[in-house]
Amino acid sequence: WILQTDSYVNRNIQTIPSGCIHLVFHRGCDMLFSNGEKQPKNFIRGQLSAPDTLFFSGNIDMIAIVFHPLGIIPFLSHPANELYNHYIDIDDFGNADLINLERYITNEENILACVQEIEKCLIIKLKNTCDYNYNRVLHSIQLIKNETKLDVSELAENACLGYRHFNIIFTQYTGVSPKEYMRIIRFQKVLYTLQNNPMLDITKVAYICGYYDHSHLVKDFRSLSGCSPTEYLSSRRPYSTFFSNDSRLNLIQLN
Repeated sequence: WILQTDSYVNRNIQTIPSGCIHLVFHRGCDMLFSNGEKQPKNFIRGQLSAPDTLFFSGNIDMIAIVFHPLGIIPFLSHPANELYNHYIDIDDFGNADLINLERYITNEENILACVQEIEKCLIIKLKNTCDYNYNRVLHSIQLIKNETKLDVSELAENACLGYRHFNIIFTQYTGVSPKEYMRIIRFQKVLYTLQNNPMLDITKVAYICGYYDHSHLVKDFRSLSGCSPTEYLSSRRPYSTFFSNDSRLNLIQLN
């Protein structure tokens, strides 16, 4: 997705666990994490386990690539879990192709030319990744997306792997453990359900998304979004990065 503003804006952006890994190029103003540290201008963001808020005052000129599950694998030379809870500056990533792409985007004003260059760079890096473990993890992700109540033992059995071996492989390929991944995807399903049915009762949402009860949903929702469902709906529009066909930022309305 692309986000540009021509004027000075003062906004907050929320980051939440999405089940996806992101590649971001930002040519606008500096953005600050809640701890006061600067977000890198150009970075790869691994899987997240908790929410945070970015603060900025100025212009935005951002291009972001949100990878589908396992989509990052062809571009990594190391397990995806090494990116867990990290924003890796492209300059520190050690990939010459990404560094050259960063330089091109920094100096190219035409946004369409930037997108075309990104696509060209990523397509060149594509390679055959369909080994047995890749297919096992991909099948497991499909099960997690479609089934609301699964446990890791069932996923391991479906993958024809032992429990411990499955945990290791799944974590290396997705960037997060299967138990945590299921928790994140269930939370994303809540957002997607509310995105399409904003007036739906939360107890009904809990049932649809496979939670044991309303309180279990609220506990997980608060842990992964930083607030209760009611507080969330009062300050932003529900949006699921994982299940939606488009991509957007989670903008927080300022009072």
